[in-house]
Amino acid sequence: METARIIVDSEFESMIPPLEPLEFCQLEQNIISHGCIDPLVVWKEEGILLDGHNRKRICEANGIDYAIVELSFATREQAFDWVDKNQLGRRNLTPEQASLLRGRIYNRVKSSKGGDRKSKGHNVPLIDRASEAVAKQLGVNEKTVRRDGEYAEAVDKLGIAPSIAKREIDAPKKDVVAAAKALPEKPTTAQRQAAVEKLKTPHVSNNSGNNEWYTPAEYCESARVVMGSIDLDPASCKVANKQVKAAKFITAEQDGLQKSWSGNVWLNPPYGQPFIADFCRKTLEEWQAGNVSQAIVLVNNATETAWFQSLLSEASAVCFKAGRIRFLDADGAPANTPLQGQAFVYFGENTKAFIKEFSKHGRCLS
Repeated sequence: METARIIVDSEFESMIPPLEPLEFCQLEQNIISHGCIDPLVVWKEEGILLDGHNRKRICEANGIDYAIVELSFATREQAFDWVDKNQLGRRNLTPEQASLLRGRIYNRVKSSKGGDRKSKGHNVPLIDRASEAVAKQLGVNEKTVRRDGEYAEAVDKLGIAPSIAKREIDAPKKDVVAAAKALPEKPTTAQRQAAVEKLKTPHVSNNSGNNEWYTPAEYCESARVVMGSIDLDPASCKVANKQVKAAKFITAEQDGLQKSWSGNVWLNPPYGQPFIADFCRKTLEEWQAGNVSQAIVLVNNATETAWFQSLLSEASAVCFKAGRIRFLDADGAPANTPLQGQAFVYFGENTKAFIKEFSKHGRCLS
């Protein structure tokens, strides 16, 4: 297979627990020093990359060749199972990560066997037969597998799969399950977002308008200096806009993902998944469509994530904040210092103005 034909499918990529920044740097240094030792794994029939997303990114960025192994699968479900089992077998996983992987495998088996229906000639629900089979296969007990399945369903309903990397959410599994059960069967984006916000630890609950933490005015004013105005903040609220001073803002209830954007945009999106990825994707869509004249996006500097890489692929410049932003509470008082740094990502033609203004906040690259 030609490397150019490899397809990076977002659904498969999202199944892989992301590397910590230090892990990514170590992998990059190893590949640069010794080459790409482990081949990439590709679904032969579809050309979809199943394993090696980080290796592919590093190799292509540094002009390093890599090998490919092709595996055959009849369905996406079979390919999904291979990805989860491969992760279980080769990575140092947190308990939450392992639970999610086992739960996804169990839920697919349960679904393929018809859920709670009883098997023909037996008085045993197929759900129990599925847990028995998966438990034996994975070396855990049936009760654990069923709990894992419940956790995986909750993660899927809330849309917080990347939180298993312990960056977005640091809540007990029982709390995640309870939060999902409290939602209606088909929750809206705002309902899911509100549920996720309640689960977040304080250091990642810092955004412009989805809870009690808000962006200090100095950064909003720098954005105004560069862009000339802030016409829209698509992830905000009335209190947050006291600092942003956007001509128009969109609340969580109004759902900025479903609205059209235009003009000069300031965006400090909710940092939980899937919202951060969704807002980054929306930014790129509106920018590529020509609806947005300029945009400055304030996010955590999670350089290893797919959503951050997607922003950089189209950005005109980026500023990596020196130190960490102390966001504000509703009374304007600084909150505790967050545990992760931030970055300002700029889209527009005023790159020189952005670098000149934001250099006072951190290191700028274009």
